[in-house]
Amino acid sequence: MKTLSHAVNPILLFLLFMLAPIHILKAEEVESAEERGKVEFVDSCSLCHGEDAKGTGIFSSMLKVDTPDLTQLSRNNGGVFPFREVYLIIDGRDTIKQHGPRHMPIWGDRFKSTTWFTVNQDYAETLVRGTIFELLLYLESIQQQ
Repeated sequence: MKTLSHAVNPILLFLLFMLAPIHILKAEEVESAEERGKVEFVDSCSLCHGEDAKGTGIFSSMLKVDTPDLTQLSRNNGGVFPFREVYLIIDGRDTIKQHGPRHMPIWGDRFKSTTWFTVNQDYAETLVRGTIFELLLYLESIQQQ
């Protein structure tokens, strides 16, 4: 007489085999989002933050405040990347009192304005959030210890 565990093993193996490509696909999707985030970073952020994100962009010397080294965000936050805080800073449409005065563009408005002629405005906010999320994935990927 077969036990239940023997009957389940082939099913588990089949499911594992079938689900394995999903995990690979997700990893590829994240890499693709990081790449799009990098492109957006170079296009929108590197003038101040530098292409290496260390705060040494060509405009950084003209600013009245120091441009932060974005490769140290996790290190400065106890080893954890501060997704929510960085999202709110990039978006900029909600005031963050603990952040102090706003010294950078309100990217949420800028990203939304670029969707005006290309997307139904019912979906514009989704694209804004996606762009910022891609930036976050890229910034997380370049964190240094």
